[in-house]
Amino acid sequence: MTPRREIAFGKPWITDSERLAVADVLAGDVLTHGPQARAFEEEFVDFMGGDGYALCTSSGMAALHLAYWQLGIGAGDEVIVTSQTHVATVHAIEFVGARPVFVDCRLVDGNIDSSLLEDAVTPRTRAIGLVHFLGIPCAMDEIMEVARSHELLVIEDCALAVGARFNGVHVGLIGDAG
Repeated sequence: MTPRREIAFGKPWITDSERLAVADVLAGDVLTHGPQARAFEEEFVDFMGGDGYALCTSSGMAALHLAYWQLGIGAGDEVIVTSQTHVATVHAIEFVGARPVFVDCRLVDGNIDSSLLEDAVTPRTRAIGLVHFLGIPCAMDEIMEVARSHELLVIEDCALAVGARFNGVHVGLIGDAG
């Protein structure tokens, strides 16, 4: 029997200055939404082009949950989502009472296959929840075309692609929430 091998997905790279910054937060009176979080939110908005706002959340799932809730996705709604994703992507949809509808991903980059979206749309479909996988933007032109033709919302999960751009625009700024 061949011994099992682990394939590392990525190794954390944490600097001493980052460790000190975390220690400063832990030594303070506020762990969440304190001055460091506010400063980060402002810097992130600047990084993304200076338009809009940012909100620190405890996780990507919490951010997606807030996005679906804020956009009015709920019971009886369907959200098209990629089949290759973390379970948290799906949980955020389920937490608002909606039903995930899986669409396969492209082998070339792991992103949702936009050529399959049209067939996944039903009268109950309200949104497309996509994940920009491993820093590679999804085919946003095709996705937005399908979304607009069916009046669907587009929620971009950019947790794996912060800083990536599609046609010069930061991912997360193309759809309705990101």
